[in-house]
Amino acid sequence: MSELLREKEVAQLIGLSVHWLRRKRWSGGGIPFIKIADGTGGAVRYRREDVEAFIASRSRRSTSDPGNESKAAA
Repeated sequence: MSELLREKEVAQLIGLSVHWLRRKRWSGGGIPFIKIADGTGGAVRYRREDVEAFIASRSRRSTSDPGNESKAAA
């Protein structure tokens, strides 16, 4: 089983805010997450492998390189 990370840990790893993670959970397009409890107020966790995949998908060779994001959407 993959290690589960709290949102604060993920935010530090990716260099973005907890607010960004929360906004992406609501709007979509962020890192896949796990909701531990049903309903409101449940704990949210991220699998380390999903965070690492998210980071890898942002790799670019130049500023004009669209990266893997556009290839997956095509």
